[in-house]
Amino acid sequence: MIGLVLVSHSRALATAVRELVISMSGSKLPIAIAAGTGPERAELGTDATEILNGINSVMSEEGVLVLLDIGSAILSAETALEFLDEPQRKKVRLCGAPLVEGAVAAGVLAALGASLDEVSREARKALRRKTEHLDGSTDHHDDSAEKPISGDSPILKATVVVRNPHGLHARPAADLIRLAARFDCEILVRNLTNSKGPASAKSMSALAAIEVLQGHEIELAARGPDAQSALAELKSRIEAGLGEALKLPDPREAGTEIPVEHPPATAGPVPVSPGIAIGALFLWKLVHSEIPVQKVSDTRKEREKLRRAIEAAKADLARDETTLRQSLGAEEAEIFRAQALILEDPELLEASEKAIGDGHQNAALAWQRSYQAAAAAYQGLSDEYLRQRAADVQDIGHRVLEALGIQRRQAPHLPHPGILVAEDLTPAQVAGLSRESVVGVICLQGGRTSHAAILLRARGIPAIAKAKLIFDRESVRPVNGTTTAAFDGESGKLWLNPSAEELEELQRRKDAREEETARVARLSHAPATTTDDHTVKIFANLGHAAEAPDALNNGAEGVGLFRTEFLFLNRNDVPSEEEQFAALLALKEAMGQRPAVIRTLDIGGDKPVPALSLPSEANPFLGVRAIRLCLERRDLLHAHLRAILRAAYGGNFRIMFPMITDLQELHQARAEVEAVHAALESEKKAHAWPVPLGIMIEVPSAAVLIEQLAGSVDFFSIGTNDLTQYVLAADRGNPGLAQFHDALHPAVLRLISRVTRAAHKEGKHVGVCGEAASDPIAASLFIGLGVDELSLAPALIPKIKESIRTIARRDMEELAEEARELATAVEVRALVGQGSQ
Repeated sequence: MIGLVLVSHSRALATAVRELVISMSGSKLPIAIAAGTGPERAELGTDATEILNGINSVMSEEGVLVLLDIGSAILSAETALEFLDEPQRKKVRLCGAPLVEGAVAAGVLAALGASLDEVSREARKALRRKTEHLDGSTDHHDDSAEKPISGDSPILKATVVVRNPHGLHARPAADLIRLAARFDCEILVRNLTNSKGPASAKSMSALAAIEVLQGHEIELAARGPDAQSALAELKSRIEAGLGEALKLPDPREAGTEIPVEHPPATAGPVPVSPGIAIGALFLWKLVHSEIPVQKVSDTRKEREKLRRAIEAAKADLARDETTLRQSLGAEEAEIFRAQALILEDPELLEASEKAIGDGHQNAALAWQRSYQAAAAAYQGLSDEYLRQRAADVQDIGHRVLEALGIQRRQAPHLPHPGILVAEDLTPAQVAGLSRESVVGVICLQGGRTSHAAILLRARGIPAIAKAKLIFDRESVRPVNGTTTAAFDGESGKLWLNPSAEELEELQRRKDAREEETARVARLSHAPATTTDDHTVKIFANLGHAAEAPDALNNGAEGVGLFRTEFLFLNRNDVPSEEEQFAALLALKEAMGQRPAVIRTLDIGGDKPVPALSLPSEANPFLGVRAIRLCLERRDLLHAHLRAILRAAYGGNFRIMFPMITDLQELHQARAEVEAVHAALESEKKAHAWPVPLGIMIEVPSAAVLIEQLAGSVDFFSIGTNDLTQYVLAADRGNPGLAQFHDALHPAVLRLISRVTRAAHKEGKHVGVCGEAASDPIAASLFIGLGVDELSLAPALIPKIKESIRTIARRDMEELAEEARELATAVEVRALVGQGSQ
């Protein structure tokens, strides 16, 4: 594999470009940075010695490509080459490609093992692709990658529709390129919808040039030894989303999802979230604090200030994602994860830091102008879905400004129950709306495909958007709390100051809808019983006792996973035994005698705790986390277990240990519980004993050794998130490995099957508490594999119960046997999807 050297006058720019290349190439590509001069390389400039060192550090038999930014970088690089001997010098290529676009294009191709000539050529084409796109040109010049496939063997073709929400944007395109590179054949892609192409399936810049959006039909053409197998695999992977989650319309849920924005027939509002809202109007306007305009003299300090604010915004976003994941589920939480990618945009940071460095602007002003320019660029696009992403840019921009001390994100508040009227809402604002006070939402701008709209539907809040023209045309000047309005979130129709007859009819329809909602809610309390009379327990995953009422209202029969680590996160101290006891006591009071599985501290990995001052680890998911950490910190574990056993007295708690690796570790954990029991007994403190003990199956060794473990525990719960990432060696937090983040991979299914069979042989029950439990297809298959219990986010319980009532267990058992023998998760999903219809 060739190495890359990024030569730039700015250390920050080179570092950001390196991170971008690594994220796109999906590999440990050797990349060296030679950027900046002076102390800590903080000053602008280039250094020939550092360039030389960079070249030597990534030198390989395949060679080194050096990408340069401007001016003296070229002279410095040429000087560095003079210090190499002749054989080494021949392996180094100075490339005139633009630094950012060239590095990304070169990195993706280099990671696939391309030659130095091929990588250099791809890098040089990168800027022309963007120029052609912006100029509207379709002239592809003489790129050999885009000429008709040459050769004597037949050309094979296949067509497929791209369903990715953003089309073939950078990440799925990179996945397609990596896949295409595995085959010994030429592969071209033509966009049949907009008549652009052909483009090489192995070129990032070429694929970007043909502008494949969601719903576009593309033609794949291949010639060579692997042509047939390449087309079959590419078509299958594109249909599956190239590692991205696809949210396709479900005919059983008509009206709940509107994936494509269609222009309204009139200038009236558009429907966003179904439901009828009746109430007084309350206009809400975001009050912005002023952005300071004074210049700064210490630009280095100001850049550091901005970077710290961005990191703070990332942490804030991660907390919101966690909260949303608990309350609404994984799909809705992905909205905040998608927003996090905006904070990783090197061009946004580069523009801000340039404004600070060149114009001496303060961090807040530089950042505001940069993100507003990015939002304006989105708003200028022709595609409605992409235009709606402008709100996400604004939301992210506001988060960073708040970290800089500029108030920009007030939560909408209504003094009395009524209809909220706002220019637009961000996802974070929707997540914070009170269902008790907000009976409906009217957005003057916005749209049906915005992330805010998705969350409004998920939360069940009626809403309409694009209402500004109606308000203007009617010359309405609503007075807060006195002007009455009503709207239908399914049709988009709005009534301002409706008549008594209209109000009566609307109230009748509203009551009918609420009666239907209540009927569904009543059904959610019925058991999840298959058509052949097999009942599956449905529990809730919780992180706080306050979530228990919603879980019970949605039909939860208990708590299958209580995440105790949330008592420890986002604070600078460790909660005392008494504080933990109080939190767990609140859970017991909420659940009564219903079972509640308390998972002991699952700290580490993606859940660091600052108060514990844990050392940094290169691979935290494979390090000292969960039970490993607790067995090292017995003081921490004992206080934790004391609180659990004390709170369990008179209730129905069960204790579950996460990340158990083998029988020895299980025995150690059990011994600690027994020691805590003995201590409480000697202190004559009331506590529950005995308490059922179980373990999570998430480490592959535990699944392999299940026969040894089954006799030493009372129950098992399979954590599909971690089990999948460990079995497939794919970090679940890495979007570049999204194609591996599916618990229905046959390798995972075989382990689940092994666990259920061994557990049932010993009379022990098995649950699933990972995100896959809320996926109807996955849940159906888990039932076929013998899983007794599913635990999921409270809001998703009615849907999963309803889906279980439509299947037969015996059919799922037959499908499970067949699924275990398939090769990929894509094939498994196709099999189960067909079999459950």
